[in-house]
Amino acid sequence: MSIKETTAGYADLTTQSYSLFVDAIASANQRSLDFAKQVWEISTRPYASTTIESAVRENFERVNEVVSLSIAELQTNGKKTAELAEKLVSQGAKFQETYTTSIKGMMDTSLSNMTYVKDTAAAQFEDFSKRMNDAKKPVAETISSN
Repeated sequence: MSIKETTAGYADLTTQSYSLFVDAIASANQRSLDFAKQVWEISTRPYASTTIESAVRENFERVNEVVSLSIAELQTNGKKTAELAEKLVSQGAKFQETYTTSIKGMMDTSLSNMTYVKDTAAAQFEDFSKRMNDAKKPVAETISSN
């Protein structure tokens, strides 16, 4: 995997993670507003009668509605939190996979570079040895002719 692909992979994963958080926060805010609106509607609803018995009965009914609404909201929050956690674990696995792939690519590139340096150094050494041997010949011939 090339550096461009790895960078694009990280950018895409980061964008996906950011979208997950934004969606989760927006959803939680919307649910909170809906919950507050429903509680407000229950508590501000006009009483059907002004008698004490009906007011007490209606207050118990309203409290029961708010409690039921709260339980439903808590269950929804728990479910949404679990879904977000699953998505984040999945994103973490994708980040780990991309990281592993990029490390493998870096190691492959490093090995390739080391091989190139080794081959280049060997070729230069051979060329140097050949030049030294070529330089020795005229000196050896000069010595042997004297």
